Amino acid sequence: MGRARELLLALKPHCQLAVVTNCSRRLGHRAAARLGIDWDAVVTSEEAGFYKPDPRPYRMALDRLGVKAEDAAFVAGSGYDMFGTSAVGLRTYWHNRVGLALPQGAPSPELQGPTLAPALPWLRSFGSKA
Repeated sequence: MGRARELLLALKPHCQLAVVTNCSRRLGHRAAARLGIDWDAVVTSEEAGFYKPDPRPYRMALDRLGVKAEDAAFVAGSGYDMFGTSAVGLRTYWHNRVGLALPQGAPSPELQGPTLAPALPWLRSFGSKA
């Protein structure tokens, strides 16, 4: 949780932050609160009516933020996220902790790495669009 919180705290002054999770509403909001971040949106599969990687939960987050996909980015915890994020048009960093292969047929993320360390410079590389 430490690195994720550090990344989020570094980003918070510069952009809006959202969570898109396959958890229930209760569990998703509870888990998001554990990070101690002032989220701009938390979207759960229960609220969206669809599980990721269906594009609708990602779109719901963008709608709640009032942001176009091309002006946003997503940090994925699963290679399966690429199906949904690419369908919506989100630039995606895959936090691929253990070096898994991309799921068959999944579009490639823009960047991936075993840690979150490269995510901040990547997000900063497109300035206020992070």
